[in-house]
Amino acid sequence: MSAITAWFAKLPRNAQLSVQRLTLYGWLRLLLIVSVYVFLIRPWLMKLAEKSQIAAHEKAAKTSAAGPNVLRGHAQAGGDEGGNAAEGKDDETSKTSSWSWGPKARKRQKQAVDEAVEKELRQAEQDAEDADVEFLKKYCT
Repeated sequence: MSAITAWFAKLPRNAQLSVQRLTLYGWLRLLLIVSVYVFLIRPWLMKLAEKSQIAAHEKAAKTSAAGPNVLRGHAQAGGDEGGNAAEGKDDETSKTSSWSWGPKARKRQKQAVDEAVEKELRQAEQDAEDADVEFLKKYCT
């Protein structure tokens, strides 16, 4: 334990002396080492890590039993996502997910989109009016 304490106590002095004693050759060598790391090794390591992370995410997504409908609570994990198979229906909807937009949800979504578009138009009109007023103030007075 005392060796570690002594090492940490001597660290600032040793670092200062090693920088003071560097020759031109030492500075060039240090610059070369840092440059190789920053411009060659580090980008390569980052790309390698990115590829491995993407592969891990894809593997996890493939092995995951929870699909989007399971996460929403509309189907059971590992079971039939159709929801109609238990009722004995063999139509086209049993082959797809059981979740769909209801008429009220479609209406609410359409109203929300319309309100957002109206808000943007009002904002654009107000900005245009403000620009016109500024132009008139600048050139008509």
